[in-house]
Amino acid sequence: MDELLRMKFPTEDIKINVVMKREDILEEIKKSSKDIVPQKVLDVYDEIYMPPASADRPYTFASIVLSADGKIAFFDDPQGPLISSKNLLDKNGGLADFWVLNVLRAYADAIIIGAKTLQAEPMGTSHVFCSEMAEARIKEMGKKTNCPWNCIISFDGKDIPLDHMIFETDEIQVQIGTSPMGAEYVKENIKKPYQIFGPYKSIEEVDIDVIKSGMDSKPEAVAIFATGVDESPDSSILLYILRKLGIEKLCIESPSFMWHLIDQEAMDEMFINYSAVYVGGVISMGSYKGFTANKHPHAKILMLGHHDSSFIFTRQKLYYGITE
Repeated sequence: MDELLRMKFPTEDIKINVVMKREDILEEIKKSSKDIVPQKVLDVYDEIYMPPASADRPYTFASIVLSADGKIAFFDDPQGPLISSKNLLDKNGGLADFWVLNVLRAYADAIIIGAKTLQAEPMGTSHVFCSEMAEARIKEMGKKTNCPWNCIISFDGKDIPLDHMIFETDEIQVQIGTSPMGAEYVKENIKKPYQIFGPYKSIEEVDIDVIKSGMDSKPEAVAIFATGVDESPDSSILLYILRKLGIEKLCIESPSFMWHLIDQEAMDEMFINYSAVYVGGVISMGSYKGFTANKHPHAKILMLGHHDSSFIFTRQKLYYGITE
């Protein structure tokens, strides 16, 4: 297939026991979906169908693992996967958590990665590690590539480790979403071929044919999407560009961007897994901006499962604008 690292995930080791499903909501999603569910997903997890994307942005879903006390990283080592892998009571539960992430990557056409994630994980790439899911992505799910796009986001570009290994492989198509000033910084410091599109201050300024033509003519180049003004990118414009480029399903792996999209009422689902470890500290999703008692998003849990007694798996659909 390719030379990216692949792993085996034995079904008997990672089997997730589903104890609750919102059959009514899931059935409605299934009716509208064109997804084909690989057998591996049915054997380990359950059916996963997703509805069609809207015209102006992809369907967004996030993948994250939290500790029992709601933290996303240890203070002494901020690599997110450690919340899962350091659960020493259930190592296979940690493997199951990583497999769910792989499933969502297989469904995704593109993945949003935060610059801080790349800093914390110098060898990390957001590709499908599960060999069975990587194969199913092409043969069963109708995807054109083994690996979804990896789109790195940054306010000013300065926090992107431009010497990261993600820029070294030709098997992952990489984009950068940043501000106009961020695009200038990346332009001056990136070593790989690149092309800048924008800056765009509004959706009306976007000429998608120009972007498509440019990307088709230089497929080896990193596409830099400059949106917003100064050091403030505009996520709605970035999502619009991705959608018009054919991205229907977008997996969000950056915790800060997850919270930003929730704040913008643009996050559709959260696949949140809970590892029964206690972490403490202040590294948590949304710690920089809270919602009020009278105005906050809600969620319905569509699926609840567990692995042994040390991991909980959830699929949550978000709802906005609910008031008393």
